[in-house]
Amino acid sequence: MTKQILKQIWNERRSNAWLWIELLLVSVVLWVVVDWCYVMLYTYLQPRGFNIENTYLVRMACFTPKSDLFIPAEQKTTTVGEDILNILDRLRNRPDVEYVSISYNSFPYNDSNSHNNLKHDTIRVNRHRRIVTPDFFNVFQYQNVDGTGSQSLANALHGKNMIVSENFFPDEYADKELFGAEFWLNVDSTKIYRVGAVSKNVRYADFRPASNSRYFAIIIENHEFAAMNNTDIEFTEFCIRVRPDASPEFAKNLMKEAPRNYMVGNTYIKSVESFSDIREMFQRDTIKEVKNRAFIMFFLLANIFLGIIGTFWFRTQQRRSELGLRIALGSNSSGLQHLLLGEGLWILIFAFLPAIIICYNIGYADVTRVWQMEWGMMRFIPAIVVTFVLLALMIIAGIWYPAKQAMKIQPAEALHDE
Repeated sequence: MTKQILKQIWNERRSNAWLWIELLLVSVVLWVVVDWCYVMLYTYLQPRGFNIENTYLVRMACFTPKSDLFIPAEQKTTTVGEDILNILDRLRNRPDVEYVSISYNSFPYNDSNSHNNLKHDTIRVNRHRRIVTPDFFNVFQYQNVDGTGSQSLANALHGKNMIVSENFFPDEYADKELFGAEFWLNVDSTKIYRVGAVSKNVRYADFRPASNSRYFAIIIENHEFAAMNNTDIEFTEFCIRVRPDASPEFAKNLMKEAPRNYMVGNTYIKSVESFSDIREMFQRDTIKEVKNRAFIMFFLLANIFLGIIGTFWFRTQQRRSELGLRIALGSNSSGLQHLLLGEGLWILIFAFLPAIIICYNIGYADVTRVWQMEWGMMRFIPAIVVTFVLLALMIIAGIWYPAKQAMKIQPAEALHDE
């Protein structure tokens, strides 16, 4: 059967040449579509490394001298930092609150970031810096790589200990032991931090890979924070995890109670936001872009689908008389269907082999600009396989039904047409 199919393809090589060119071009275009979809879906489905359910961001502010509630400095006996810690203690004492943390440029879905250079032996890296209190890990439920959960990370963050993500080292040093390793901060040999625990990878957002979010966390002690008169309160993050059975109206209720229970000195709670809302706001433009590109991809797929099916449908219809004649001469319908499907799939294979080479070089040259996943066989093989399967299904759909209809032609009618 295969030999007969190949001979048939060769005998009709002139008409098949145009079909070969069409399938070659379509294969490359479809692969570009599939590659983008695969990378975005793969990235989205990866573990995020944190949990924002039942979490809230509290923003605080200070009254200005223009406010009637402002307390002059000469009448105050506490610092701004002490006032904030007082408010946070009151929040911790709420029955519906589990954990409260202070941090800088650290929570997920965040527009702000800070970095530091670090050195270990001859290895130099630049990583995201998280300045946090220990309960930050409990608020967002970071997970220790040893399976002991978030509390072990919180316990390990003290003094000159730091917490790092498991992908902290460059990829070529991925097998190097992280736990207990010492790093110079800003390549300064007087500022040495030791890795006290390693967390599972933490992604920055849903459509960003873990390789884009390698981090280290160092502690801010309560007494250090309390000593601050100017805490840059606008840029300080106060994050809360509430109990699962807490009211969905937690943020609204807290703001109602804030003037009465959570105003200390010149400091007050300015706003409370759910991290679900923060996530939505942070990713709004990305989601819009994904939807727009997905619509374009769907439009291209629909056109490719209709084009391929139409081509093979018309091709099969043109051979209606030939198929009827073969039946009149003793061929069976099952064998003819296999013959037609085999021709279509073999032409696809001949077109797809050079397409594989073209697609690989497009990806290697980073022409598609899909940065969320590094180029390699783990990305190329799934996308190229899905592309081939989609094209094969389109060809089968374009041949099977019209071939089935063509088999119904009466032998006398086929002989008359010939």
